[in-house]
Amino acid sequence: MQRKVFCASAPSDVYRAVSTANGRERFWADAAPEADGVIAFRLADGRTDNSRIDDAVQDRRYRLRYFGRTLTFTLTPAEGGGTDLTLESDDPADCVEVVALLLRLKALVDFGVDLRNHDGTRTHPYADS
Repeated sequence: MQRKVFCASAPSDVYRAVSTANGRERFWADAAPEADGVIAFRLADGRTDNSRIDDAVQDRRYRLRYFGRTLTFTLTPAEGGGTDLTLESDDPADCVEVVALLLRLKALVDFGVDLRNHDGTRTHPYADS
């Protein structure tokens, strides 16, 4: 299952958001430090996962094992600037989570906005983690 979004930001900015702890912690996770090719995710709803990075091609592709499935971010420079971003999951049930993740990423890189509410009593594991 895959979903796409256009980001007005350059591929390098989008890649930095998904491939660095600081970037991931600004739109995705409460904590996401990386060591030895493994990201230690801690999400707002309390879930944790040690996610192995399977592939990282600067400004082009970022693939990781995330809670038992594979997520692949593919970045393509768009004509006229910006980035065509595709997020693919090998779990067909991930549609809601993938769309939420793409929109939170776009909000961060294009507008500097964190769409998460940071309120544990209002957190949903997909749309607001």
